[in-house]
Amino acid sequence: MMTRRIKLLATVAIIYFNVSGGPYGLEDLVAAGPGLALLMLVATPLAWSAPVALVCAELGTAIPAEGGYYAWAKRALGPFGAYCQGWWAWLYTLVDIGLYPTMFCEYLAHFFPEVGAGGDPVLRRAVMLAMIWGFVLLNLRGAVTVARFAETFVVVVLAPFAIMVAVGLWRLATGGMEFSPVRPFLAEGLTFQSAFASAVPIVLWNYLGWDAISTIAGEMEDPRRNYPRALAIVGVAVMLSYVLPVLIALCFVGNAIPQDAPAVEWTAGAWSQVVAHVVGPWLGSAVAATGMVSAVGLYAALVLVYSRVPFVMSFDGYLPRSLTHVNKRDAPYVSLIVSGLIYSGVVLSFDDFESLAVADVTMYAAMVSLELASFLVLRWREPDLPRPFHIHGGWPVAILICVLPLGVVGLAAYCVVLESGVFEVLGKAALIMAAPLPFYPFIAARRRSQSALPPASADA
Repeated sequence: MMTRRIKLLATVAIIYFNVSGGPYGLEDLVAAGPGLALLMLVATPLAWSAPVALVCAELGTAIPAEGGYYAWAKRALGPFGAYCQGWWAWLYTLVDIGLYPTMFCEYLAHFFPEVGAGGDPVLRRAVMLAMIWGFVLLNLRGAVTVARFAETFVVVVLAPFAIMVAVGLWRLATGGMEFSPVRPFLAEGLTFQSAFASAVPIVLWNYLGWDAISTIAGEMEDPRRNYPRALAIVGVAVMLSYVLPVLIALCFVGNAIPQDAPAVEWTAGAWSQVVAHVVGPWLGSAVAATGMVSAVGLYAALVLVYSRVPFVMSFDGYLPRSLTHVNKRDAPYVSLIVSGLIYSGVVLSFDDFESLAVADVTMYAAMVSLELASFLVLRWREPDLPRPFHIHGGWPVAILICVLPLGVVGLAAYCVVLESGVFEVLGKAALIMAAPLPFYPFIAARRRSQSALPPASADA
């Protein structure tokens, strides 16, 4: 059993980096249209983030076990449901694992252009591999060490945007805005369908990850109290750290090119130019530097929480038993090293991670669907299960908070399919998720033939 060492503030920091990491990554959303971007940044938490976070708070306090959603699925949906939940979560990280090192290189290119997309591919991959293994080694020092880094990273990442917002508010109070932050509603040349289809995967991706912290619930201090509190704190923090910087930026940069500033194109890396125009070049360079901090914070948190998935699956015989080994700091070192090797292979063999961003959201939606199913099944099968955090309102509210995020994903998938085709949205994700399923009958037969293995986790 893991030692419970992660305190409330550390839990907040880890959740923040699993969900957000600051406004970085919102640039292409703003490019779809200022009005649409602000509307989606405000509306998405209500229909997508809040329902998922509420479900995670109830299940996380009822079953505060290492492995989180894997333990929930195992209890509610049985072995096959847990197998799918665990594998899909791990495979989902294979897409994310390329996005964050790519983001790191894009902001590093502000200082060293040769590591950018058009630079030296060997050097670029070397930087990505150094990032991967640097944070595998950090995770080997245990969850508490990663949590302390995350606490520092949150302050570093948000500080320049806090300065930008403060200066922007002062400029608004003393001189007014240069652009309307909500006009045009859509970028020039885009229809609502095309703008929405390009924006919705971005905004969903920037608001997902509320369930990730559940995998280290066995290492949290007083999870029944701290888990829901941390989710509430991060929910407010993420929304403010998105809406306020985007609002200020649009007031002074808009969706156009300011006459007295260098051309600003709302694409990856644009924040350094935007902040330089609002405040000054010195802060623009700081934002480029903190963009790298954001990427490493996101990656470190991802490695921490997702390395626990193969760790708990190995206890149940779905993966080699050697993955259960931990070091003296309670870090599952074999799982971390194996994950690092796989992530390195992905980075070396594939370079078009942006094309998988839509599949990334689709795969996460499949994971969330199983979590929602676990929530409803446990509500029906175990109504007397102690739930320190309980969603009130009975079955009507329980069903509503499950329907809302699924409806959002369904609408998003429909719009993106119309623009990009079925394979881009569903086909890639389906192929990735189907890969482990043919092996299940053989693994299940082997498990039946062996003596019973220790459970993956136990209730706290």
